[in-house]
Parts: sequence; C-alpha cells; structure tokens
Amino acid sequence: MPLIVSVLIIITFVLQEVSGIDFYKAGIYPRRLSGLSGIMFGPLIHGGYDHLFSNMAALPILMSLLTIIYRRNYFIIFITLYFSTGLLVWILARESYHIGASGVIYALASFMFFSGIISNHKGASAISLLTIMLYGGMIWGLLPGQPHVSWESHALGALAGFAASFVFQREKPKKVLTDKDFDYNCPQFKYYNCTTDNTINYQPTDNPKINSDYNYPQLKPNNWITDTTENYLQNYENQEKE
Repeated sequence: MPLIVSVLIIITFVLQEVSGIDFYKAGIYPRRLSGLSGIMFGPLIHGGYDHLFSNMAALPILMSLLTIIYRRNYFIIFITLYFSTGLLVWILARESYHIGASGVIYALASFMFFSGIISNHKGASAISLLTIMLYGGMIWGLLPGQPHVSWESHALGALAGFAASFVFQREKPKKVLTDKDFDYNCPQFKYYNCTTDNTINYQPTDNPKINSDYNYPQLKPNNWITDTTENYLQNYENQEKE
C-alpha cells in the first residue's frame, strides 16, 4: 500500500510536468459540486518539487507504520482517513483549490499518536512516541500563516485522525492458552455435546495434551468426533503418528 500510493503520486506529478498542464483544478474546491472529485484526486496532485518532496518524506513512513501496527485493517483505516480528511476540507475549508497529500499525512500522524495514547498496547505507544519525535514540528502547520498553504487540510486531517483513533481502537492481543489455564476436574472436561446428537462422556486422562487440546468444545476438531471414547482416542493416536 505505501508503495502503490507513492507511485501514484509520482506518476501524477510526472504527467503534470511532461504535459505542461497544471492539475490543480482537479483538487478539492470546498462546497462546489465539481470540487467533490478532488476528495479522491487532490492528495495525488502537487504544485512543485518542494511540495512533492516534503510530502514524500513523510507519507511512505507513516503508511508503513500503519501497516505494521494495524496489519488486519490498515487498508480500511487508510481509506477512512483519506476520504474523511477530504470531505472535511470540502465542507469547512476556505474557497480555493486544495491539493497535496499533507492533509492525509496529518491524519495519519494524528491517528498514530492518539491511538498510541488510548491503547494499552506497548507497540502502539512506542509508535506514538516515535511520531512525536519525527513529526512534532508538524504542529506549526495547523496554524494559518502562509497564504498558499492549506492549513485547513492540516487541521482537518489531524481532526479526522483523532476521531478515527477512537473508532479503530486496537484489539487486545488474544491470550495464548496453556495447561495452567485449564482445570481438568471441572465438568467441561468430563461432559460435552459433540457435533452430532450424541453426548460423549470423556474422563480426564493422564495425557495433558489430550485434556488441554481436545476436551474443550471450541478447540476440538469437528472431524475427530466419534460416538465412543475408544474411537476418539484412537483417532488422536493416529493423527499423532501422521
């Protein structure tokens, strides 16, 4: 994902330079229907080499951090930040063409920072600290000052990242069960309903692997269930030999 987005930005810039056509009118123009398309295309367009290099120095890094910490849903998080930032700019920013990926960068940095704060996960907290160390100076970009800089994109991107950090709170790591987590004398290890209509009476054995791995309903493989204890244990022994 970081590579794809970076390549798209570079290709867009090269096409703009080669064709001699300024793509700025494809950016976001607030509260104008024709400017809605800029929500998708605006972050890909840059006004010059300085604008491009400054954004490309941060965007791939922040996207890579996102993919590392949020491996399962990094795509939906990025898409949410990308489009929510653009939509907020279209609704609230001043009437002018807004281009560049800086709004998305601020959204990513804000998301990584605040998600690290509200999460108990050590990795996310470390990323939060790293974000401040690398991009702490970005806070000045939230303030109006330079006339040709879309500070609204920066501020609204940071707002989108802050809101998204509460929506996409990192799931707590699942606990890895060990033998210490099981009480072999409890009823669940003696009686349970199998996948058929039969009820099998399993007594705890001397083999802790059988007790801990297969006498718990949510852990037992469905295709191992038979109607007798002897067949069940025979299937287990055959599987071990394989």
